[in-house]
Amino acid sequence: MSEKRKEHRDRLVVLGFVSVLLVLIYGPLAPWFVSADRFLYDTFASNIRVNTLDDSVIVSIDPARKSRDEIFAEYGRLMQSFQKQGVERVIIAEPPAMEVTDELPGWAAMLSGAMPIFVPANHRLADVSNRTGAFVLEPDKDQVLRKSRLWYLQGGSMLPSLPLAVALSSQDYSADLRVSAADIEIYLSSYVAVERLSPGQALDPNFSTNGLTGKTVFLDSSPELISAIAVLPSGQFVTASEITAQLLADIELGQSIISPSWVRAMEWMTPAMLAIMAALFLPVRNRRDIVLLTTITILAVILVEALFLLIGQLRLDLGRAVIVFLGASLLSWWLAGTVKKASINAFKRGSDFLAAGRLEPAFAEFRRCNPTETLATAMYKLSLAFEEQAKPERAEAVIQWMKKTQGAPASENKFSLGGKKGTPQRLGRYVIERKLGRGAMGAVYLARDPRINREIALKVIPIEKEFEDEELEEARLRFFREAESAGRLTHPHIITVYDCGEDKHLAYIAMEYLQGIPLTQFTDPKKLLAPNKALELCARTAEALDYAHNQGVIHRDIKPANLLYSLRQDLLKISDFGVARLTDNNRTKTGIVLGTPMYMSPEQLNADTLTGHSDLFSLGVTLYELLVGEVPFKANNIAVLMTKITTEDPAPVSNRRPGVPPSVDAVLFKALAKRPQDRFTNGAEMAIALRNCAKYAA
Repeated sequence: MSEKRKEHRDRLVVLGFVSVLLVLIYGPLAPWFVSADRFLYDTFASNIRVNTLDDSVIVSIDPARKSRDEIFAEYGRLMQSFQKQGVERVIIAEPPAMEVTDELPGWAAMLSGAMPIFVPANHRLADVSNRTGAFVLEPDKDQVLRKSRLWYLQGGSMLPSLPLAVALSSQDYSADLRVSAADIEIYLSSYVAVERLSPGQALDPNFSTNGLTGKTVFLDSSPELISAIAVLPSGQFVTASEITAQLLADIELGQSIISPSWVRAMEWMTPAMLAIMAALFLPVRNRRDIVLLTTITILAVILVEALFLLIGQLRLDLGRAVIVFLGASLLSWWLAGTVKKASINAFKRGSDFLAAGRLEPAFAEFRRCNPTETLATAMYKLSLAFEEQAKPERAEAVIQWMKKTQGAPASENKFSLGGKKGTPQRLGRYVIERKLGRGAMGAVYLARDPRINREIALKVIPIEKEFEDEELEEARLRFFREAESAGRLTHPHIITVYDCGEDKHLAYIAMEYLQGIPLTQFTDPKKLLAPNKALELCARTAEALDYAHNQGVIHRDIKPANLLYSLRQDLLKISDFGVARLTDNNRTKTGIVLGTPMYMSPEQLNADTLTGHSDLFSLGVTLYELLVGEVPFKANNIAVLMTKITTEDPAPVSNRRPGVPPSVDAVLFKALAKRPQDRFTNGAEMAIALRNCAKYAA
């Protein structure tokens, strides 16, 4: 399946999924998911700073051990006292229970007096009072009281709520311009405690200088907490008087939380927009980008809701919208994983076919893979294989596919055809641009393959200068044989060998070019990597060596200089496969083995037959140096160095650097064992041990 078709399919899958999710979450399953809206609202509403009315108090009669007549009598005494003290208004949100047959002459006299007294419209006292308002509690299904309507339809007419009726009766009340619709609801957040007085304090003429003059009094026989009838989003338990006091404060002070029609429209539009965004942008991303975009989007949505509520005092419920987007993100994340897994499997099958010389099946499998640099490398090798089989038309088909999937090649004028002094302009078909570095037996150049305009690293060895005439032919055969062996290696952590040849008396190997730095940059004690990072990079190296050893290829020169690392891509690759064997077999005119003896295993120094265990020893030396900034075996001459490598044990690294767990000492002791059979069985085993150590490293 082509990349575009997969993207189109994944977008349709995500769009269909979120469409069904929207219908369910905002339709039949809304009661199950609305808790997400409530959770976000409660979280932010609890932090809203609210105020209470100035000059307001709650007077509560203690009903304990009192008869109904005694409670009624106390109400009467308090009413008379309030009238004498010049109370501005009295609100009885929860009057005492009364029978239908009760006569109310005394109450009627009090309620019709000059002092305004407000009672609930659904109580018996409403029959003898003209100052009433609806007092109705409408908690949500989780029993939290979050909203209160301002108007109620009763008997064919609109009746204000009790707090609104009290506010409308005040000559100083200025209606909040936002609260204008007849069906508007206001929302509760938290309660700011109002001063409470006992009946004795309220009846005491010497209570204060001003007494209760000009104050709003909430009168009830409901002690706080004990008589709580609701819980607010803030988690506070409140009585009827406390609810009324807070709602009245919100209305008169203009701090009501509302949700006008345009906000409710946003609540419906936002999840639809998020669903469309998810379907358009997430299916084409990798898993890391999906997680990042999802996190940013969800945080942005939550921030918008918080700003609406905390600054604009507008309730905008986006909890379910977050769930919709999160569901689309999880599906996209899963789809990205299945595509990646399928691509990995196809790449593995294609590599196996290529190694077996079955080029057409390899081409078919590679075309199922996601375009990556590793895939481009494998396809390049495939095109060369088609050329070797005298199938130029198939090689051209591979090249055209690479150009189509990897993008248009760079302009040909990027080639630098004029070399500097000492630098060849061209070797074989490769155009040399500049020198990258120099090794023990030759130089490395940045070159370009003009056939497909690909950058490569060209390892150049003056083979005729390095070997005597009687050894030259054997060295040449060995060089091409080793390069061919290295060319079979296709692994994410191994520099791929594309081609080899000889031109102008120079042998060359065309290799993958990685814009990275050798790990020698991190062997300076002042520039060391974090221990867990060093362990992870060496674990990747061990995995790559295990793959190479299973292919029958031994590196022979593992050291920091041959481990290239791209910080930007967090990518590590082993270089110089196919070169070390030539170096290892070439003794200079002084008889000293070329290379870097301080990284060599005991059997390599003794010129014994090598196995993959030798590479693991060298990797152990490399890890030691990356952790502490120096190799475990040092000497002033090669004879002493060889003695130390073959007889001495290194000092533990956990004692030399903080953050290195003691388990690393055990791994290094095993990797640097003198006998190959005492080391790790293979690179995979060593990689597991290194990653286990990394879990406990700093």
